[in-house]
Amino acid sequence: MWKKVLGVLVVIAAGVGLAAWGIGPKSLVTTDAGNVSQAEYYKKLKSSPEGQKELANMIIQKVLDKKYGDKVSKKSIESQYNDAKSQYGSQFSQVLSQNGMTEDSFRDSLRIQALEKQAVIADKHYSNKQLHKAYKEYQPKVSVSVILTSSEDDAKKIIAQLDKGGDFAKLAKEKSIDTNTKKNGGKMTSFDSTDTNLEDDFKTAAFKLKKGEYTKTPVKSTSSQGYFIIKMNSKSDKKSFSALKSKMKSILVEKTMSDTTEVQAIVGEELGKANVNIKDSTLQNVLSTYTQAAATAKTAKSSSSSESSSSSSESSSSSSEASSSSSSSSSSSSSASSDSSSSSSSASSESSN
Repeated sequence: MWKKVLGVLVVIAAGVGLAAWGIGPKSLVTTDAGNVSQAEYYKKLKSSPEGQKELANMIIQKVLDKKYGDKVSKKSIESQYNDAKSQYGSQFSQVLSQNGMTEDSFRDSLRIQALEKQAVIADKHYSNKQLHKAYKEYQPKVSVSVILTSSEDDAKKIIAQLDKGGDFAKLAKEKSIDTNTKKNGGKMTSFDSTDTNLEDDFKTAAFKLKKGEYTKTPVKSTSSQGYFIIKMNSKSDKKSFSALKSKMKSILVEKTMSDTTEVQAIVGEELGKANVNIKDSTLQNVLSTYTQAAATAKTAKSSSSSESSSSSSESSSSSSEASSSSSSSSSSSSSASSDSSSSSSSASSESSN
């Protein structure tokens, strides 16, 4: 059921912290068999994907820090760090190690992500139509209780017991295999539709329930490798659009943040404004992912603008043609009316004679 947040940051922190970028003959390591100089180490490091990624991260952090650093506090980063540490518990250090990260590089990753988010906020301007769509899809916080079983048949048996009046909290304590909630009678921490730690199928099933109802069909969970029975404890009332407008903006920002290509394009544009000059010719392409994304986005935007202009021109032309046609029709009508009048006058004259 719960999605792990650390994986999102692995790409950002692909390179472990660099011990030294100094170039020179100074020995970094000495042995009886020979020494390893800083220059040798640098040469090896800069040719590795990890080393190149780390340099890219260092440049991005420098550029974004100058522009948005005052909007990202150390306190907020530490709060995110502690949340992740709490989520993983005793496995935190192991998970970091498995992903080639240290506590410091993980903090750096959190900061880079926070800076990128500020760049997205500065770049994106969401229309009222987009905000209203987000509002329509938004579901406010709910409180639910769950029972997790290892098989669908076990879940169906528990649902049958509930149908006969069984106590949900008691059954959760007795039957649930979800160690996070069973001791609390299955009760979970409240969540809304923006919660990314929960699977979409789980949220969809939960939001359909009314207070006191439980799912009559087991809800399959890929991450928990089992089946959930969900009971709705309480639902918050949905506030007005005006009251939630700023939250809708935040939701759309998070949605943009999940689009790696779009974020890279925005960061690439920021890098383009910063006059980045990489002096080592062998490292000229370390930012290519971002600069190419920015160039592609710019071309797409220009093409879209051109198409819009062309469409507007065609519409104007059609309107002009319609006007001309209307004028011609009016002229023909006037001519016909004149001919009719002349014919009528002639007929009247002949009748008089």
